[in-house]
Amino acid sequence: MAQRDGLTKGMMTLVLGAGLLAASVAGADPLVKMDGGKASPGVITAWSGSGKKIELTVAAGKDARAVAASIEANVSGVRTKVQGGKVLAIGKTEADLLQALAGVDFGGEEDMTLLAAAALEDDVDSGSSLRAKTTADLKKLLADRATVAQGQVVSVTQGAFPNVTVNVRVLSGPTGELGKAIRKGQTVAFTPMFAKKGDQLDLSQTTTQTNVGAYFLKAGDRVSVKVGKAAGKGFEAELITR
Repeated sequence: MAQRDGLTKGMMTLVLGAGLLAASVAGADPLVKMDGGKASPGVITAWSGSGKKIELTVAAGKDARAVAASIEANVSGVRTKVQGGKVLAIGKTEADLLQALAGVDFGGEEDMTLLAAAALEDDVDSGSSLRAKTTADLKKLLADRATVAQGQVVSVTQGAFPNVTVNVRVLSGPTGELGKAIRKGQTVAFTPMFAKKGDQLDLSQTTTQTNVGAYFLKAGDRVSVKVGKAAGKGFEAELITR
């Protein structure tokens, strides 16, 4: 198992330690199993709903917050709410959602880190989106067109979690001085940055919570990048998000 940065707060460390121990023994499991186009229970044991609002029941022993965070990190076009220990997925029909969930494995250390990030949110059971509280902060950071690039992921090079380099084909470059080095049509390597307290990730920081998600980006994803300083043959990403 790849080494990873420690997480803040004693209780959170205990939760992560237990989760990682379980993951190392049991391995990752699919959120939903799919056989011949027919869905069957996995980590998610039942589902119901209509239109593009589907309520998901999570298996005993699994944390609904971590499942919700994993869905948001891996299924584009879906946001989640956690209510009464269940996950409400909004944005896809039942058939499309189940098909997407079948491609998501749950239970590795990345899901435990997502749980830690979710645990820092207040009032999770109130039904607010796990991302709702960070939306305003992210919009402010991405409003500066002089330092923001838009693009499409070409490839992702993963190191020890959460370290990653994301190669992005630029669709729209920054308008300021950075625009001279980051131009439309270029492929640029971005390295997400993480705030730390000592040698530990500071998951109380919105940018760190968001940048952890860059580890799960895939080729073809559209991203916005708050460009930092030059780093090697590329640039640091103060923020990178879908």
